[in-house]
Amino acid sequence: MDGALFYWICWMAWVCSTFLMKKSRERFILSVLFLVIIILSPYYVVIGQFKLNCSIFPILFYCLREISKLPKKTVLFLLICILTISLAYCSFLMFELYDPVWLVFNRNLMLGAALIYVTLMLLKDFRQRLAGLLLGTVQGDVLYGVVINKVNFSYEIGSFVFLDVIAVSFSFIFVWSTLEILLRHVDVIVQKNTKEKHG
Repeated sequence: MDGALFYWICWMAWVCSTFLMKKSRERFILSVLFLVIIILSPYYVVIGQFKLNCSIFPILFYCLREISKLPKKTVLFLLICILTISLAYCSFLMFELYDPVWLVFNRNLMLGAALIYVTLMLLKDFRQRLAGLLLGTVQGDVLYGVVINKVNFSYEIGSFVFLDVIAVSFSFIFVWSTLEILLRHVDVIVQKNTKEKHG
């Protein structure tokens, strides 16, 4: 069922942000964000010839808010990375459209894996990874929707299939970045203990 992974991951993210994070403004914003995304996901808005899922708007708003806090040089680099991610996303969908035979595994998992790989290779900071992934995929889906619309095919921008892909990619990058942080802490502790022994 399309959207099942999205709802499952979003509810898990809401539980983690509401009950596991320390009380702060950031926790409140994240909790509200996840709830709003879940609430808006069944609804669509029609803009011209395009049908857009309402849940992509809070995602865009939050990502742009995060990017606005960064220095100008970092923003420029991040925008290039976002463009690369969006082109990777759109290219995958175009290949799928013209030659679906090469999709030997589950389509969502293959697309998610491609997005995760590109994001991890391009970006090192946790927040930038999440913002880059989300903005890149939304931009890529919009671009693909525009291309498909030109050839008179109907396409829903931000559909449940799209939401499943970004939810899986989001959760994997979250876990990966968390493991990186834990490994850095372990490495610092090991180095400190080694110095104390030799000292």
